[in-house]
Amino acid sequence: MTEAKHKLWPFSPRASLITAVVLLVGFLLLVGLLRTFVAWPSAQSESVVLIGILALSLLPIGLALLDKIIDRGGAIEYGGVKLAFSQSWELGSRGLTVAANIGVRGEAITGSSTTQILDALKQATACDIVIIDLNEGQAWWETRLLVLLSGAERRGKPHKIVFVGKDAGKEQQFQGWSYASELLPCLLKAHPQFEKSLHAARAVASQLALTEPGQPPNLPLGPLALRYQNMANDNDPATGLPNDLFMEQALQSELGEKVEQQEGSRSINLVRLEELFRPVLIKNCIDLNWPADRQLDTFLGTDAPFLAITQDGRYSAVVSRLALLNQLLKPLLKPR
Repeated sequence: MTEAKHKLWPFSPRASLITAVVLLVGFLLLVGLLRTFVAWPSAQSESVVLIGILALSLLPIGLALLDKIIDRGGAIEYGGVKLAFSQSWELGSRGLTVAANIGVRGEAITGSSTTQILDALKQATACDIVIIDLNEGQAWWETRLLVLLSGAERRGKPHKIVFVGKDAGKEQQFQGWSYASELLPCLLKAHPQFEKSLHAARAVASQLALTEPGQPPNLPLGPLALRYQNMANDNDPATGLPNDLFMEQALQSELGEKVEQQEGSRSINLVRLEELFRPVLIKNCIDLNWPADRQLDTFLGTDAPFLAITQDGRYSAVVSRLALLNQLLKPLLKPR
């Protein structure tokens, strides 16, 4: 990927000057023709049109100058206007840290205890970004992450999953992030039971979704649907409303019985994280402790729509690359 692709005006200074002259002459000729044939612009609006032509003609030179400003350190101040990347990280979103193992640590889940995970799931699926802190490698099991990713894919939130962990003795070190929709297919390949349990939970949820709240089912239920029928209603029997997270609750019950209770924990440490998600894990980041030129090189050297921001390796936020660029340009375009 060439450096020119990341420039606002990826041409030489000579090309910028020639383009500006060509634009100026071309616009002036066009205005001359318009005045001859359609009597436009009028004498009153002529000055406004000429100012607009001059501004458009100088645009290539302005963009080239802005590239030079960025290349020489990313910050310039003149008359109180300051252009600097370092002021833009606050535009990002940190996200919500999900309780380890969705709130139930160190023990296999049974059908009667799946309600303990609902509060953590409700909070997670209300956010666009969630943080999974693997800590030293025992905090999260593959089965619990599967439940979270399943809910994220089905509900459309959280959209992004950020992984942090203890690395080289430092807490919450950024390990990468990715979209929940891309992480789920990778995790399903980790165990033959994972995909079977997910399809079973989806089938049960679809079957019970046909039942009206507070009414007996219209169709005969299968064995699994009969087993989880009580989970399908909300925790408040008075409302009779369906449990929004029933599918994930049934999935965790299936995984608890068929994986956790039989095989024990399948923990995710930093090495296992790489094995599971290497093809989709995005590790590019900008660290606030880096020199300005390295931060700028990283920003200009990627086309990714989002960038992770760290400080001394510790995760801070995920920020839109477009929002960063807008923030950089705003002081130059703001009326003085």
